[in-house]
Amino acid sequence: MVSKAWYKSAAPRLIGKFTNSSSSSPRKAVEIWTTTCILTNFGKQCRHNFENSNKQQPVVTLINPANPNLSGPNAFPYFPRGGPQPKVQPNRHAHHIMGYVSQWGGMDVGSESIDGLLHQLGGLRFRAECNLVPPHPWAHAYLNQQRPKSTANNDQNTKDTVEVSNIVNSPNPKTKCPVGTAVSTAAVGGEIQSHYDRIIHTVPPFYNYPPSMTEEVKRLLGIEIGEHEEDLHQLSKELLRSCYRQSFHVAFGSNSNDQSFSLLNNPITSFLGMGKYRHNNQQSRHSQKITVPLLGAGCRDFPKDVALEVAALESASWLLSESKEEVHATEAELVVAFGLLESEDADALANSIEEIIQLRDAATTD
Repeated sequence: MVSKAWYKSAAPRLIGKFTNSSSSSPRKAVEIWTTTCILTNFGKQCRHNFENSNKQQPVVTLINPANPNLSGPNAFPYFPRGGPQPKVQPNRHAHHIMGYVSQWGGMDVGSESIDGLLHQLGGLRFRAECNLVPPHPWAHAYLNQQRPKSTANNDQNTKDTVEVSNIVNSPNPKTKCPVGTAVSTAAVGGEIQSHYDRIIHTVPPFYNYPPSMTEEVKRLLGIEIGEHEEDLHQLSKELLRSCYRQSFHVAFGSNSNDQSFSLLNNPITSFLGMGKYRHNNQQSRHSQKITVPLLGAGCRDFPKDVALEVAALESASWLLSESKEEVHATEAELVVAFGLLESEDADALANSIEEIIQLRDAATTD
């Protein structure tokens, strides 16, 4: 799966690069790469691909598919692939094949989950950095972070349905990163800081269990569902699109520091070496590169074709847009770089982005 991270040594390979054709600044590009590990075999080592002549090194940021509490595999219960998250951690006899399972997503967090590997590499310092993130200002608008299992389940699943319902059907105003939003922390601890300057966390929905929508959430995230109001998969798709939009806004927007919580500028955090990266308007004028896995295609169980479609739509939309919120120096370059595990996924994504750009160009010339 493309949202898994693996320790291997093959060098990343550039599959395709698309640039904005307008003369407006800053220069923008979308790159498609294959890499064996987006965490340890990508990041800063690909900075040489920047075209600008600015002597200042670009800021390199990872988009991390996280959970709403930014806890990584710590204190985040096991859930079956695709969800939903159960209320109670299963005991050692809960699964007749796998036996005792305590890792995030029921998978080995050190090799198959980007969020798990990120927390594993960052250790206690990165965990503390995430713990210090305050509740998200939009958390109050959410009824839940996932829908309960359908009450149409058979009697054998009735108990599980109740347990899941109890955990998801009450609002939690202390949620750090609700589904469809994005927040930023410093890349501190262990090996992380040698590969990245900053981490942007975003939470994709479970494909089959998106959160219950309120009008306020739809307004805040810019989601228009229309006649698809009852189509849960369409809702999940729109929320996944929001993950990309919010992440790009936090990364590149001139007001991005509003949702960048790694600004704990006090003696204690300075002594611990935390909160060192602060994204402000001055730094937003420098070149930036954000690396992106294929969001939703792992534990959240989006079909591969849907995840690729959303990635193509939102990256092409960002590339072709001229947002007034992106305030950068004329020599700055902004790059969205996808790091995918499988070459066929990289080819498919590159082809989809090229088709979208061609359609836009054809529409503008008519």
